Order: sequence, then C-alpha cells, then structure tokens
Amino acid sequence: MLAGIATGIFVSFLIGSILGEFVLHKAEAGIFPGLVAGIWAALPFLYRGKVQRYNFLHPVPRRYQVPLRHAFSKVRTMISDKTYNYGDRWRILTADTQTRRIHAALQFIEEEEKRELGKLDTYKQSVRRYLEMHVQFSEEPHDTTVIQFDFHPKVEGLSYHACDEIVAALIADVQAALGTSTKAGNPIAIILPAPPWWLLGVTGLALFLICTDVMAEVFKR
Repeated sequence: MLAGIATGIFVSFLIGSILGEFVLHKAEAGIFPGLVAGIWAALPFLYRGKVQRYNFLHPVPRRYQVPLRHAFSKVRTMISDKTYNYGDRWRILTADTQTRRIHAALQFIEEEEKRELGKLDTYKQSVRRYLEMHVQFSEEPHDTTVIQFDFHPKVEGLSYHACDEIVAALIADVQAALGTSTKAGNPIAIILPAPPWWLLGVTGLALFLICTDVMAEVFKR
C-alpha cells in the first residue's frame, strides 16, 4: 500500500508537470489531470494491499489431524498462557464448547515516537493497541479438526501494523503445537475489480478539461 501511495504521488507530479509545462503551457492546468493519473496508478497497488491485509487477518482455515476436544483445549490454554510486554494477557470473553468458538481480546499500551511539525526534537507518546480474536472450530470425520482464525486490530497512532507480529506469532505457535496441517480453503484472489464510477467520472472530466485547454491553445495561435 505504501508503494501504491508513492507511485500515485510520483505519477501525479510527472503527468501534471508534462501536461502543464510542455503541452498546455500552464502549470496549474496540469494539476487536476495529474491527480487523476496518480489515482489510476495507485489503485492496483492499494487494492492488492487491501486483499493481502484481509488474507493476513483472516487466514485460510487449516485442517489438523487432532480430535476437536484436544484442539479446543490446546488452543484455549495457549491463548490463556500467552503474555506480552510486562504481563499483558489475552482476556477470554467466550470459550464455548457447544458452539465450538473462542472469543478473546488483548489490550496493551506502547510508546510511540512523535516529532513536532517543524522541529527536530522528538518525544514519546503512549498509544493503545486493541486486538480482538475469534477462533472457530469445526469437526470432521477421522478425528480431524478445522480451525479458523479471525483478527480485528484497532491501533492508535501511526503504527498501522502494530499488532501484526502478535497475530503471526500466535498462528505459528498454534500450528507448531497441533502438528502438520493442510489448508481447508483458499485465500481471496487478487483480481482487480472494475474501476469505480466516480473515478470514471473524474477521468472524463479531466479529459474534457485537457481537450478544452488544448483547443484554446490552438485557436490562440
């Protein structure tokens, strides 16, 4: 997603400069078309990042050769025993063997370095992190269990991926504890959707403005 933002800014300045300086001979005339071109350039990267993010927080269910009761108990104990920072723990909100579901939440505070606008000095600010987790178990024949994780992070500050390390480590620990597993589904495929109507509309407007400015330059000469 960062690559998409960087690409969009670069293309926006490049196209805007070319149109404004060399085609229309008015610097301000290239700003809007350049912005539209930047959006088109950034869109594929942003969509890819969005899908990858979803697949990370909602990983494909995995099938384990472990009885459901053993898998449920193992995962619940592992979540309860996990500690972070200076003793922050998961809070088990639900652990229902009837619905075969575990719902837990983790809340902790970290320090994030900030910099005041226009100043070189930095300071540290306490920010909150909140991570909610749902684990769903499904029983299959031959003592096989399918486990589905869903994570919902909320973070303060600029560290958008502050909880990612916790998510990745927990999933890896569960897989190591339960043994060999196979995928019980497929991740969302990265297939670019049709562009939104608002983007087609502003693109048409940008092309109209370019044609108008070009015709004005032609008749001026």
